[in-house]
Amino acid sequence: MSERRWSIGELARASGVTVRTLHHYDRIGLVSPAERTPAGHRRYVEADVRRLYRVRTLCGMGLSLDEVAVVLRNAADDLGSLRGLLTAQLADLEARAARVEESAQRLRGLLARLAEAAMPAPEQFLAALEPMSVEAGRYLSAAQLETITGRAARLGGGAIETLKAEWLELFTRLRRHLLDGTPVDAPAVQELVARWRTTAAAFHPGDRRFEAATTALWEDNRAGLGRDLDERLGWAGPGGAAEVVDYLRKARAAGEDAPEDISEDIPEEKDE
Repeated sequence: MSERRWSIGELARASGVTVRTLHHYDRIGLVSPAERTPAGHRRYVEADVRRLYRVRTLCGMGLSLDEVAVVLRNAADDLGSLRGLLTAQLADLEARAARVEESAQRLRGLLARLAEAAMPAPEQFLAALEPMSVEAGRYLSAAQLETITGRAARLGGGAIETLKAEWLELFTRLRRHLLDGTPVDAPAVQELVARWRTTAAAFHPGDRRFEAATTALWEDNRAGLGRDLDERLGWAGPGGAAEVVDYLRKARAAGEDAPEDISEDIPEEKDE
């Protein structure tokens, strides 16, 4: 029986990784297809699928793409190596499950307080929100996360609350423009984008590595993150949070001479 082969579109659908991400992995030599058709179309084989699994697993453990490349260069593609990776991934999932259960306990406490017609303390709400940032740890390096938390610490609680209020106002106004069909390059929208940049710059560095990581985070988790934001904001119906973020990204691109996200430099490829 001949070995199975996947086109880039088939592999993207089967793995949950976007075609754009597979293009990027190929461009930097992280996961390249073993074969090409006479027409130049990519064809991935079983070994490529195993390598993609390793890459996604290591990224999920918090390694940067550069660090993943180093690990793969020093690891053999054999059963022992795969067993070690599976064991590490299982331990990582079990740790996350423990954090999820801890979050569930906090939420049960909040619900119990509400059932008693008593408003929970602000600290309880903050404790319940904290685990929502765990997903970022799969894409941002420890140094990047430390930069963000360090800036937040220097800002102080009062300044952070002011910035959160600014973020909510901007997000809500962008949603209104989206629902109204306002073009992304309209002056009113671009003014909101400029304010958004100023707000975001208070928390994180705007370098290309950070932009690439947050772009990958959004593209890989768009549906789930959008639902979480909708629930937290109490939004329903058209103009969901995911649509607003997409609208914001288009507006940012429209206001720049060149895109910031490195993923924008990677050409789209149709399913083959």
